Amino acid sequence: MVAPGKLGHCCSWLLVFSLICFVPSAAAYVGLNYGRNGDNLPSPSQAVSLLRNLGMSQVRIYDSDPTVLAAFQGSNIQLVIGLLNSELDDIGASYASASAWVASKILPYVNSTNIFAIGVGNEVLTGFTNASSLLVPAMNNIYNALTANNLQSIKVSSPCSMELLAQSYLPSSGKFSSNYSDIPVLLEFLTRTSSPYMVNVYPWKAYTAQRDAISLDYALFYPNAGVFDSGASYTYTNLFDAQVDAVHAALTKANHSDLVVVVSETGWPTAGDTGEAGASIQNAQTYNANLVKRVMSNTGTPARPGAMLNVFLYELYNENLNVGPASQRNFGLFNPDSTPVYAINFGGSNSGGNGYGYGRRSWCIAKQGISETALQISIDFACGMGNVNCTAIQPNGTCFLPDTRYSHASYAMNQVYVNSFNGTSACNFQGAARITTTDPSYGSCVYPASTISYSGSHMSTRRFSSAQQLYQLFFLLFAIICWAYTGAEL
Repeated sequence: MVAPGKLGHCCSWLLVFSLICFVPSAAAYVGLNYGRNGDNLPSPSQAVSLLRNLGMSQVRIYDSDPTVLAAFQGSNIQLVIGLLNSELDDIGASYASASAWVASKILPYVNSTNIFAIGVGNEVLTGFTNASSLLVPAMNNIYNALTANNLQSIKVSSPCSMELLAQSYLPSSGKFSSNYSDIPVLLEFLTRTSSPYMVNVYPWKAYTAQRDAISLDYALFYPNAGVFDSGASYTYTNLFDAQVDAVHAALTKANHSDLVVVVSETGWPTAGDTGEAGASIQNAQTYNANLVKRVMSNTGTPARPGAMLNVFLYELYNENLNVGPASQRNFGLFNPDSTPVYAINFGGSNSGGNGYGYGRRSWCIAKQGISETALQISIDFACGMGNVNCTAIQPNGTCFLPDTRYSHASYAMNQVYVNSFNGTSACNFQGAARITTTDPSYGSCVYPASTISYSGSHMSTRRFSSAQQLYQLFFLLFAIICWAYTGAEL
């Protein structure tokens, strides 16, 4: 029999070693914004299913609808829950109202839903100025209501606009505008509660407003001459980094350099009105794909090397009821029927890419000289898959003409390719298909492109860091020693 004291002593050390060593390493993440301002969108449960299939671990929602919160229960997706601008008047003026909001919107879900933060309003100081004086009181009331329920670990912030900066070029010159008197008290609240500074960063908006000064390559992370910041001796190779570091500079000048910056929105539209330059599917795919790779590189920004970049892409679906120019209804990664507007890899891998981006856009089409029988088999196989939509090659469809097996097979094969997580291996079809980097679209027939390069069976795979792998080895060795030690006492 093992001596209980010595076994307990050994296992206690094993437990202490585990607690010290097995701390998940911090890592950057790319999340998604999930808005519901549309009359043709999937149900919340269908949206959550899509998010899980994408491997999403971070999602921001814009309200606290019980149907949406219920859909996220048990998903383990970390949520930023929104408090609407229209709710600020009541909650900013009354702690009782804030307490009631927490009791009805947070408490019923806190044990089954992974709630990271409350986003109080959206761009309030620049876009909802009538309630700007109530923003921080509302944040205080929500925080105090959370604390009263021992939920102070839930962060409380408010997504802000880049318009709060009086200057953002050069990045080291970034500073907050004196026109917004509520900025100091907002920053003081965030520092006091250890909450992040949330900011919506849109290089596309800067590009379309200043095309004479900003190149498209600089906005899309393509190779370019860069911008030298003489105030800090950094060279910026993309506009996103420059905008984020302008925020860092502004926080430093306001004596709040300790605040963590979370990019609560960023994205690029796939379509826009006349004058909304650069709004296209190709540019949207390029920006978002290169952004994901940039974030997942874990290299930080020039002013904050090595610091995590935490980013939420805007957005999951195209929302047809969004007001404003056409671009506002065309930021989605997915159409309302859950088909992708374009393909994107959220894992950050880049095998066989072109060296500067996220992997060259590619398509899957039928090889020339394949028999009619083999082409028909490929069509039947592809269109029989549950996640493939072959409506376009049906009579009256946008890709029905030319009515040939080769044309229809090419479209069907490509649909499988862009909807697969298996990368180039999805473009095989018993040797009947091939990859092309020449867009096969024609007229009104659009072939969606892929930038996915996967060999696994899932879009996002959790991996242990090197430190965690080393811990696993030490843990195993230590367990063997412990077993041998206690065995010697038998």
